[in-house]
Amino acid sequence: MTYSLKVDGDYFEKTYYNTIILKDFPSYEIFWVKYITLLTNRPKNIQLKTDSELQLIGKSHHELCLAQLHYTVLRQLIRTFQVTATNPFTTDHLIFSISTLIGAQDCAFELLERFSKPTKYDPWINKKQKGQNINGGKEAQTEWKRKNKYPLQKIRDYRNHLVHGRTMPGIIINGEEYIPKVGKEMIYSDWRVVTNANNLPLSDFDKPKVIINYTYGETIKYFEEAWKKYLLPNI
Repeated sequence: MTYSLKVDGDYFEKTYYNTIILKDFPSYEIFWVKYITLLTNRPKNIQLKTDSELQLIGKSHHELCLAQLHYTVLRQLIRTFQVTATNPFTTDHLIFSISTLIGAQDCAFELLERFSKPTKYDPWINKKQKGQNINGGKEAQTEWKRKNKYPLQKIRDYRNHLVHGRTMPGIIINGEEYIPKVGKEMIYSDWRVVTNANNLPLSDFDKPKVIINYTYGETIKYFEEAWKKYLLPNI
């Protein structure tokens, strides 16, 4: 039986099929059809099979872990997409939405690494515990980033600066807030660079809405390309 997200997905997959999946991330559905539908009770229901049912089709907890990560990537993208619709969209909205975007990246990196080495990482451990030698999700994320030259790192650094660093300075142009762009944030760590300036390079600044649109676009572009290259090469 052939399934489609538009008909057989859950509420979120159906609701955001056109705006996220079909538009920018079609490989999500291809992977779902190939690897995930067989782990569920479809057409009876969308819930995951029991251990005994998985054994009958030669699947294990490793495949369940991949399915849960795959879905979580989409849910985090949806959260970012939802907040981005806020008007007016301020730096406060940017902080939340870029954090969920980084959450999507984390789960994507973990999924990609686990798929390449399905038995190297325990499916239910978040990270290696002290005194044990069992790798978990954190180690999978770290390994994927390391061997792929830290993809999307400028966006991740920018989010870390927003969340963990000092408040970013900004300027007001025609009543609208502008803050440093991705890659420009460290230039303006000293607020006086902005407050005491007679002239600022306005090309270093942009609206929070433009910044989230850029970071979202770069992230989902990476996902689509990575899914094609590493998860779906033979489909």
